[in-house]
Order: sequence, then C-alpha cells, then structure tokens
Amino acid sequence: MKKYLNNKFLMTLTVVLIAVIGLSTNSCKKEVAGDPEIFYVRVTDPDRSDSLMIGAYMGNLIAIIGQNLGDVREIWFNDQQATLNPTYITSTTIIVGVPSSVPSVVTDKMKLVFADGDELLYDFKVNVPGPQLTGIKCEYVPDGETVVLTGDYFFDPKVIFPGGIEGTIASFDKTNIDVIVPEGTGPGPITVQTTFGKVNSKFIFRDNTNILLDFDTWKHESWTAPIADPSTNPSPAPCDGGYAYFKHNAVGEWMWTNEMTMQYWAPRSAKGNVPVAKGLVSDLIFRFEINVPIEWKDVRMEIFFGPYAEDHGRDMAGNALARWKPWKNGPYITDGWVTVSIPLTEFKFNKDDGTSDEIGSASIQDLSKLTNITMMIFGPFEAGSTDKSPVHICIDNVRIVSK
Repeated sequence: MKKYLNNKFLMTLTVVLIAVIGLSTNSCKKEVAGDPEIFYVRVTDPDRSDSLMIGAYMGNLIAIIGQNLGDVREIWFNDQQATLNPTYITSTTIIVGVPSSVPSVVTDKMKLVFADGDELLYDFKVNVPGPQLTGIKCEYVPDGETVVLTGDYFFDPKVIFPGGIEGTIASFDKTNIDVIVPEGTGPGPITVQTTFGKVNSKFIFRDNTNILLDFDTWKHESWTAPIADPSTNPSPAPCDGGYAYFKHNAVGEWMWTNEMTMQYWAPRSAKGNVPVAKGLVSDLIFRFEINVPIEWKDVRMEIFFGPYAEDHGRDMAGNALARWKPWKNGPYITDGWVTVSIPLTEFKFNKDDGTSDEIGSASIQDLSKLTNITMMIFGPFEAGSTDKSPVHICIDNVRIVSK
C-alpha cells in the first residue's frame, strides 16, 4: 500500500512538472511572440508616469515602454551606445540612461538591437545644449595670437570673429577654447557655433566704444608712469600697441612716487572737457587690460576720477575711490595679458576710510562732472607683509563700458 501510494504520488508529481514545464515554455514563447514594439518613452519617476518624452538630455534616465522587449542586447542613441543593466530589462519595460557622450552623427533616432540581430528604430532626440559663452581671458589679442574663451558645451566648436572670419581652433574641451585670431579681425562680438546651436558674446572683442586711454593716441601725464613703445620690443610684449607700466624694485606703504601713478588730466588733453562716461553708475564697468609678470604681493591699487582741473582730485571732498587688491588670497601674477572689470559701484571708498573697511562711505554721484583719471599703487601693507617688494604692472586700454 505504501509503495502504491508512493508510485501514485510520483506519477502525480510527474504530471504536475510536465504541466509546469509546458506553462513555462508557453510563457517564454509568448514573451518573444510577435515583433518588438515601443509604445512610448516616459520619465522614470512613478509620480510622473504620465509625462511622455520625445527627447531627453544627455545623462537622463528614461523608461521605454512597449512589448516583446526582453531580448534586447544593445540600445543606441544617435551613434552613441548606452550601457544596459539586465535587471532593468523586461518584456514591457527598459530603464536606461541616455549616454553622456556627444554624438558625432545626429540621426534623432533610438535604435534597439536584439539577440537575433533584428533592429528597431524609434524617433527620439538627444537634447545637447547649445554653446554657452561666458568669458574671455583678454579682450585685446593681436592677430595671429591665441584667444582663450570660457563657457560650456563647446562640442566641436567653430569660432567666428568680427567680420565673419573664422578662427583656427588650437585646442578645446567642454568649457574652454583656445583659438587663433585671424588676420583682419576688427572690434565686435565673437560667435561660437556647434552642431547644436550658436551664441554671440556679450563682451566686445577689442571694445573701442569708450576708450579713455590707449597710450598710443590718448595718453596720460608724461611725468607719471612711463609708456612702453611697441617698436622697441618691450617685455612683456604688447597686447595692443603702447602700454603704461608701474615698475619699482621696492614698493613700500604710502609711497607716492611718479612712476607708480598714472594720471590723466583732461585740460591738457585734446579731448578737453569730456566726461569719462555717460549713463547710470549701476550699469557701467571700469575695464582695462593688465599684465603682471612678477608676483604682486601687497599694497593696493587705487583708482579714481576727478573734475576738470589740472589735478588728480584725490583730495576732493566726496571723491570715491576703488581699492583693487587682487592679491588678497595670495600673490597675484598673470599668465600674459588679461582683462580686468571693476563695476563703478565698487568706487565706494573715501580716501580716509579705514584699511579694514570693506563697505566704504562714498559713491560716484555725478559722472558728468568727472573728466580726469588716476590709477596708482598707494596704500598700507595689508597682506601681512612688512617688507618692500618689487612691482611690475602693465596697463592698457582703459575704458568705461556697459555691463
């Protein structure tokens, strides 16, 4: 009896197993039965499952919804292959990240490749941002020399200079471009163009809209900072003709010397009684090119404007100074020429404001009454040093322009 029961049990078990295997086989056949199909693509957030997508940005995670998808082996977006995780692949859903690499060939297609070699194409756009141009190392660079641009999404860029002349790209990555200035370039915006868009610079290359001093045509008082003549091949090399410079072997605090000041007095200039700028102080920037070939360690640069008189105007009541201290976080040295921008709202210090005062007690009240300009190395030791140190600071193209 026991033996009979065991045999009966084994027979029953065999039938059940055969049924289970049959169901399993039918289930597998059902999964691959019919052609693979994509119904739609959506975001992976369950709370936004009704948010359908026709495209996505690089690196985004998406959910592909369809049928008979379980046999997929590869997914391509344009010409870039995605990384697949078998855990996230079922017959009806595939979760996959859009590749972060930039396509070389744009088809606006998603391609699924299956185990048998069949392919399924689906319209899907990878949204690669257009270029963003946020800055330039130096606005004044001679023809044949290299301009350094900064921004983002510089994917195989072209750089077009004013006049529609294309520059030669020396090197680039996602956030930087080194490009050689072509012959015949004039002033104007720079355009960066990629497959995915183009952008015009907000800055003006070789901006000449309000040049106050260029040290070629418009010069300062000759008994102050000397001018480097470009015909003598000075060191450092010019960025745009002649330039003024401060040079001294041992600069100490409160050391007022002619070679460490650069003063422009309008009454002695062919320009005459012309204001330094027009417009709102809040909308304007004081800008110039600078080259600092040796470490500048201490003693600030004071910059200020004065009225129409044969005088610097520093002692005028209510005069507002800027205190430029680029060495605050360590000795300052540049790699060639760079463009410096100081908002006119930073001209906020009275000459008698304390050294530690960062708020200031003054402001520019009326630009129409200011015609003179002074830039000078003058002030106390502030960077913790008490030793005099050498200074070599070159300045060109002093201007006031719109933000």
